[in-house]
Amino acid sequence: MRLPLLIIALGAASPAFAQAYPYAAPPASASALPPEIASGEIVERAEPMIQALSHALLNLPVGELQAAVEGRPVTPYERNKRLGDVAGVDQRQLDRDIADNGRKVRAGAQSVARSLPAIQRALNDAGAEVARALNNLPSPSYPRM
Repeated sequence: MRLPLLIIALGAASPAFAQAYPYAAPPASASALPPEIASGEIVERAEPMIQALSHALLNLPVGELQAAVEGRPVTPYERNKRLGDVAGVDQRQLDRDIADNGRKVRAGAQSVARSLPAIQRALNDAGAEVARALNNLPSPSYPRM
């Protein structure tokens, strides 16, 4: 019972339902990804920020917190203990991983940009089918026998 209601709700929220039938798909360029996302430029700009954030997090002091949780006094060594020391993360390796993942995200964004017109056509066709099905539903005001 819930699935048909969900499909009807999604159909009512679709752009196809808001327009008159037959539904004509907008040109693919009308809803293309912004060029900075499609080209991966936004990832290039975000990479240094992600690296700086990771360095800041790895340099957080945690020794005093650890001693407080364990209910004992803080040693001089623990005052200088950082999250990176506890986690065993090498910052240079982390920077390499961030750069490698940035390349993967850029490639993924470019793939999405290339396949977006086909995805949009499929969603528009599905919306038109749902709208057509909704148009064939009986009216609640129709008298029952």
